[in-house]
Amino acid sequence: MSQWSNKRGAVSLAAISLIISLLTLAAIIYLVVLTTSSAKNRDYRAEKSLAGELSDNNLPLAAIEEYRKILNDRNLDPTIKGNICYLIGQLYFEKLADYENAAAYFIRARNLHPEGSFYDEAGRNLVASLERMGRLASAKRELDRTVNLDSAVAVKPGEIVVARIGETPIYLSELENEIQSLPAQAQSEFLSRQGKLNMLNQLVGLELMYRAALREKFDRDPRLLKRKENLEKQLLTEKYVTERILPQVNLDTLDIRNFYLANRKERYGDKAYEEVRSRVLLDYQQEKSQKALNELIEKLAELEKVQIFEENIR
Repeated sequence: MSQWSNKRGAVSLAAISLIISLLTLAAIIYLVVLTTSSAKNRDYRAEKSLAGELSDNNLPLAAIEEYRKILNDRNLDPTIKGNICYLIGQLYFEKLADYENAAAYFIRARNLHPEGSFYDEAGRNLVASLERMGRLASAKRELDRTVNLDSAVAVKPGEIVVARIGETPIYLSELENEIQSLPAQAQSEFLSRQGKLNMLNQLVGLELMYRAALREKFDRDPRLLKRKENLEKQLLTEKYVTERILPQVNLDTLDIRNFYLANRKERYGDKAYEEVRSRVLLDYQQEKSQKALNELIEKLAELEKVQIFEENIR
């Protein structure tokens, strides 16, 4: 009885020891898994925020250093790595004009995260980087391989294709419209077959340079954007004046004659009406248009509650 009790006690101690060992091992495994999971799920918000602030303050090298600290995490998800590589590539491309490093990081980004929203943009910048390094063959290869760099356009029914840039066709009708948009005297230069070929070469060259400019982000230049805004404003204003104001200017024969008599000496050197009729008509129309324009501006200013602070102009 005593020996069995001792044996049972020994077995119980061994069992307890085994259980403790198993629990300890399970705890270690749990901690390892928890640590790994925590490392994988870390979002690095603080580091990203710091890198972004450094970039905004024109400190690209410091920003790149912060981003590289994130990339040092071996457990980092490839999609996050892809995004970070793209951001580093952008800094090299836009801030430092270091196109070799930019190209390398764009390639990494696209390979690590092929489904990333940045994929096409990274492709464009990769091509632009290779072009700026003078590696035109590599740039062409990447341009051919990259999907959706330029949207493929289906051929329009009944249209004749005279050229293609990648997948984008140029139609004979587009070529002819370009020629017809020229002044009549200039059109004659492009009516022959050779003339049309010359115009086509000009169109293709213009489109190629335009696409290259887009890849290098010249369209984001603040000065260019301001000029574009001013030009659009001018074109819209001209259209508004043409369609809303000029039709309201009525030409009255008697009124034109009276206008001539009122300005005969000062404007027309006391010449006979028949001698200066066309000039009188033009001056009269301009004056009437300006008057209508001023009246409209006054109404719009009242509607928009315009205030002019002359005292602040020095």
